[in-house]
Amino acid sequence: MGLKAYFLITLEDQTEQHKSIELLRQLEELPEVDFVDPVVGLHDMVALVDAPVTVEATANKIMANEGIKDLEVLRVIGVPEHYYPSRRWEPTRVLAASSR
Repeated sequence: MGLKAYFLITLEDQTEQHKSIELLRQLEELPEVDFVDPVVGLHDMVALVDAPVTVEATANKIMANEGIKDLEVLRVIGVPEHYYPSRRWEPTRVLAASSR
């Protein structure tokens, strides 16, 4: 397992719909890409990648595709489970405590 990151991808302004679909399919076929979804907002696509070497190398590989204007990287950080109190939350304890 490598380094995980989300890539927020912006396409060139005049990219036609069929070209963006073709680009999405090309990105999905890259071995380091877990998924790519089109989105509406400041960016046109979001991709989850598992970079085998570096996130930058994978970002550069994706940026080399024609039609991509910009790419923003959001690195996934590993957070120990104790930072997720909701995973340890047990509804029966909360209900029992609140019924007093």
